[in-house]
Amino acid sequence: MKHHEIDQYAKQSPLCRFDPRVKTLSTIVLVVAIAFLREPLPLLLCLGFLLVLVSISGIPARHVGKSYVLASSFILFAFLTMWYSSGLDEGVNVFLRISTSVVALIVLTTTTPFFDLLKALRWFKVPVIISSLLLFTYRFIFVFQDELERMKLARLARGFKGGKSLLNKEALRTIAYTAGMILVRSNARANNIYDALLSRGYTGEIKTLNSPRAGAKDAALAIAFVGVAVLSLCIQTDVIIWTL
Repeated sequence: MKHHEIDQYAKQSPLCRFDPRVKTLSTIVLVVAIAFLREPLPLLLCLGFLLVLVSISGIPARHVGKSYVLASSFILFAFLTMWYSSGLDEGVNVFLRISTSVVALIVLTTTTPFFDLLKALRWFKVPVIISSLLLFTYRFIFVFQDELERMKLARLARGFKGGKSLLNKEALRTIAYTAGMILVRSNARANNIYDALLSRGYTGEIKTLNSPRAGAKDAALAIAFVGVAVLSLCIQTDVIIWTL
């Protein structure tokens, strides 16, 4: 079964050659700055900068769009909630703020191999338990998807036909049996995967073939991120207008 892995195009991207630690820290700085923005202009500035990075990255727009769609329901809920409680202007600002932050994270994760990203987090002293949970949660999503697809094929092979209402007793029984078997089979596969990791010397640390090294290009990338963050905050606080 083919999965939508968020980092499947990372090694093909020119941005993959940048130090993942620098990219991670730069993205965090920008996202923190975005959290303080309350006006459309500075938010659009940050969003435009990130869209330029997306175009430079070489990641297919369809892949970026699919990654954004995964968070679209949460963004839409926040927009509708703020629109209802504080008006359309606040709703648009929340929509832009969350969307810009999501795009920033998409740029980071789509241009950085997942294991390199976890290794960067460990360099920043993120606890082993958290990095391990991120690793296993991400990978076991695909285990669940595989088992769900296998159960679907098994039902079809036995002549199962869907389309019944959820209020139908047989439909509810089928869903319950399917959910239970997916959990049982996924748990068995997860245990096998974990045993395989232990047999290969897994200790919780993320190890990669190449050790990251920051250089001049990484410093330039960090300056670009920080510059956009500072500029957007200056626009938000009218500092630029005062100096002009």
